[in-house]
Amino acid sequence: MVINSKLGAPYLALIVWGALLSFVAFSFGPAAAFITLKVEASNGLPGLPRADLSRYLASQMTAVGLSDWRFESAAESGSGPDRVEWSFKLNPYAGGEVRRFGRSSIDDRNVHAQRSITIETRLYLHSEYQTLVEGQAVIDEGRGRDDPHLGEAVANITKNLLGPSGAYRAIDVRHRQPR
Repeated sequence: MVINSKLGAPYLALIVWGALLSFVAFSFGPAAAFITLKVEASNGLPGLPRADLSRYLASQMTAVGLSDWRFESAAESGSGPDRVEWSFKLNPYAGGEVRRFGRSSIDDRNVHAQRSITIETRLYLHSEYQTLVEGQAVIDEGRGRDDPHLGEAVANITKNLLGPSGAYRAIDVRHRQPR
């Protein structure tokens, strides 16, 4: 087929633009599928009540930047089928630690006691238990959302649970149910 040289350039440009748009639409079409997990806390921590803790955990998990997952604070009314359940246990004070009772001096008022905690995080997909990650941290009692140790522990456990080399990825793929 012979194309008139005066009309050929616009048609060729149209074909090239069409191919380019098709490529872009295919490449950047629907966003990659991701799963939204409800984030629940079974109990609170000193300085961070349970209702606030779920919101805090969801924001800290989002800050980790895992592209396959989205996190939302769970409603008080119940559990979702796709969720992460966090539980915190205050460990006993270490032996040999001196606990003071009574009034503290002015200099001691802004000092927060450190407390060891055990954290368990369970992943459920389609209402079925998938895996558990445990961790420990030493937090500053009463600092709540301002405690950098707590934020670091949440980030590490989130990576260990859902990250590229986390516990969920280590589950045998044959046992996963398609979404």
